[in-house]
Amino acid sequence: MKIKPLDAHFGAEILGVDLSRNVDGAMMQQLTEALYNHRVIVIRDQHLNEHSYLKFGRAWGQPIPHVLDHLRMPGFPEMMTVGNTDAKDQNEAVRNGTVLWHTDQSYEAVPASATMLYSIKTPRTGGETQICNMVAAYQGLDPGMKDKINGLQVAHQYGRGKLRSAEYAASPIITKKQDDQLPTFFHPLVLKHHVTGEKSLYAVGQSSYAIKGMSDGDAVTLLEELKDHVLQEKYIYRHKYRIGDVAIWDTFQTMHSGTKIDVATGKQDARLLWRISVRGKPLIHH
Repeated sequence: MKIKPLDAHFGAEILGVDLSRNVDGAMMQQLTEALYNHRVIVIRDQHLNEHSYLKFGRAWGQPIPHVLDHLRMPGFPEMMTVGNTDAKDQNEAVRNGTVLWHTDQSYEAVPASATMLYSIKTPRTGGETQICNMVAAYQGLDPGMKDKINGLQVAHQYGRGKLRSAEYAASPIITKKQDDQLPTFFHPLVLKHHVTGEKSLYAVGQSSYAIKGMSDGDAVTLLEELKDHVLQEKYIYRHKYRIGDVAIWDTFQTMHSGTKIDVATGKQDARLLWRISVRGKPLIHH
């Protein structure tokens, strides 16, 4: 296994690994350490089917079936297809439902701890995932701001966060049952990592909308200020997928956004990724 920092502000690529074989504890130890050190890792040149990919996903935690059940992969409810080639992707609100800064499952009681996307088809241009380093962003705050936000609890609800005009809305809720499963949950604004204990800003994107003990106006102003801070170029990496990439990011240490994409017209502009989000710790860290 070769771990090489990406030509970017953060992130690493991993070469010489075959995930279709049995991934042992020693390899998972190296992969998880690389993820926690680099926030995002890209494992190149993989050849996986649904079963081998899901097995690898389970080594990282418990895969989460998405609350929007129409987005789930048929036969594999713990996975989703993301892209512009499926029938569901004809709907622009679904296709571009991740084109906004967000943190996976931040709107649930137990949020995701990692998300992975396996690249099956990649367009010649576009289709990048943008990832923001929330540890570096926290470290870049002035001491007064750190004191002010330490201990604050933020309210999260799916799609509730204040939208900027440059962003799409979150993929729409279409049934009452989905809506009923999406109450408000509170999470710390400054999060201590569940494995490393490192501090980062957490989820100031689309699900955050209020702060305990603060007026709504003041809360939104603070969340917007922090969002402007974290979205400085020095904290962002844009991943251009190659076919066979498995890109994994630590959702407690990052925030991410898709980029706008049109419906595929042929091979040159087709985008297809298999997504798994997990909660909990990797098997080796339990």
